[in-house]
Amino acid sequence: MFTDRRAGSLASRRVRQPWPRGKVFKILSLDGGGIKGIYSAQFLSRCEQELAAGKPLASYFDMIAGTSTGGIIALGLALGFSTSDILDFYVNDGRKIFPPLPTDRIGRWWRGFRWLFRPHLDHGELEKALKLRFGDHSLGEATTRVVIPAFMVPKTEIAVFKTDHHSDFRNDYKTRAWEVARATSAAPTYLKGHEHSPSGRIFIDGGVWANNPVMVALVDVLSAYEISPDQIDILSVGTGNPPFELRPKAALGGAVSWRAAIKAAMFLTTDNATAQTKLLLGPDKCFRIEPLGEDGTVEMDDYDRALSVLPGSADRDFDIFKDEIARFFDESVLPRERHYTDVGSV
Repeated sequence: MFTDRRAGSLASRRVRQPWPRGKVFKILSLDGGGIKGIYSAQFLSRCEQELAAGKPLASYFDMIAGTSTGGIIALGLALGFSTSDILDFYVNDGRKIFPPLPTDRIGRWWRGFRWLFRPHLDHGELEKALKLRFGDHSLGEATTRVVIPAFMVPKTEIAVFKTDHHSDFRNDYKTRAWEVARATSAAPTYLKGHEHSPSGRIFIDGGVWANNPVMVALVDVLSAYEISPDQIDILSVGTGNPPFELRPKAALGGAVSWRAAIKAAMFLTTDNATAQTKLLLGPDKCFRIEPLGEDGTVEMDDYDRALSVLPGSADRDFDIFKDEIARFFDESVLPRERHYTDVGSV
């Protein structure tokens, strides 16, 4: 888990594994978004109930990619958790992780003031919930291929946690699932980074550079398999990414005026990942769904609004697009490669 990722980069092109000619490679990609992950969980619950023919949802996807809250869902699905268990995490544990927002003026002022000096949320509540849910399960126990973005400091390095579906992926499969989930969901200013004292490294939310992990998954597939882009089909689930405007005055100002740049960057990376994927595969090979309009404006820490708005939004979207989504559930997928884990021991 805590290795020098860049130093371990290949000096030559990765040796690609065979993939059956003409066989579709199906990817499920799940965006970050804090408590807004309840939209993804509810949408996938409807998929499992009505399209999966009684099988685990993960058995229909060759790879599941997830960032931040999407990473938590991805890990849960790949480890065999039902979508009802994942929904329960958001409904019940979510209240402790995302306490009520202050409604009075003084409370809002004090919250904003404290936010200047310390993370907004208590990381202990998230860690407690993740440890309880995932227990001692490791990433290597995943039944399908998993790709989870994060990044490390103080030496800034991109980190992508992967199952051992290629012989180059030698280390991540040993990592406990709760730690992977904690590493990818340590949103800057919201939660304290995930610390590893022996190495001095700290993991930060993958949403900073890949809130929409669809391109991370696509690159992994194209580099790891002898496969044509025409064989790849992606279901990409967002949590709401309304266009973000950076005021001209702020764009011309200094560091304080640019404090909104992080939010703007997350919008751009999310939007651009979808656009790049559709350019590479064609718009018909990447089905993107997310809450739109007012439903898409829910803040990532607003538990009450998320709970009241997003499950209904997910239900409506599923009902509208059910026929288009059904193609992902035509047939289940083959077991993944296990280069270092023994299927009988997990």
